[in-house]
Amino acid sequence: MTGIHGANPDPLILIDDHDGIAVISLNRPAQRNALRYESWSELSAALTSASEARGVVITGAQGFFSAGGDLKTGPAHGTGPMGPAGRVEHAQRVMEQLRSVSVPTVAAVEGAAVGLGWSLALSCDLVVAARDAFFSAPFVTRAVVPDGGLAWRLTQQVGRHRASSLLLRGSRLTAEDAHHLGLVTDLAEPGTAVDGAITIARSLAEYDQGAIELTKRLIAAAEAAQLAAFHPLELAVATVAQQRSASEAARGQWSR
Repeated sequence: MTGIHGANPDPLILIDDHDGIAVISLNRPAQRNALRYESWSELSAALTSASEARGVVITGAQGFFSAGGDLKTGPAHGTGPMGPAGRVEHAQRVMEQLRSVSVPTVAAVEGAAVGLGWSLALSCDLVVAARDAFFSAPFVTRAVVPDGGLAWRLTQQVGRHRASSLLLRGSRLTAEDAHHLGLVTDLAEPGTAVDGAITIARSLAEYDQGAIELTKRLIAAAEAAQLAAFHPLELAVATVAQQRSASEAARGQWSR
């Protein structure tokens, strides 16, 4: 695999070509592939560089998809009124880029997809998960709010009450249960999710690419208006939550 910025000894994103299928890996294994602001920038560059691929697989290095947003760096980036949620806004844009990729995109989940990492996986067309993987959204337990469109997507997919349970309690959802709910399209044996995702991407690459792109456009159109309306609200709420969390932490009322 190669880093998206070439000679960088510690690339945040790796990209590898598997006979025309671009495998893009989050590459912070020591941090369970937690996502920094720069991770999203490198992911965006990787998606651009994979524009000629026949399929794209998104995964995490060393058997773990992603622990979500990096709590040590926090979501703040830049200045201005929306600065406290700068990473959230950046992530929204990159996930929009991912959804607009013209070829099939497949998330390959080993270990777990947590928080913003779960949002990233659900932004792909298909989700392959190892049978021992799990998903969770522990935002509230960390004194923040769901981001990456996860509250909207879960509510649309599993209904208000199940989404409320997942988001308010932050409980784990097994791969088997996620598959039953339609949040995972394919199950794989542990350690084989990436291979399974590549196989699926290759099989789809044999179909008419024009038909695939147009079908993806139809699917995107069905959700675009609602998600586009939801994103500004999510960003505003994330900004308020981050400011409140920072204020309360400064007063010693809780720690994250």
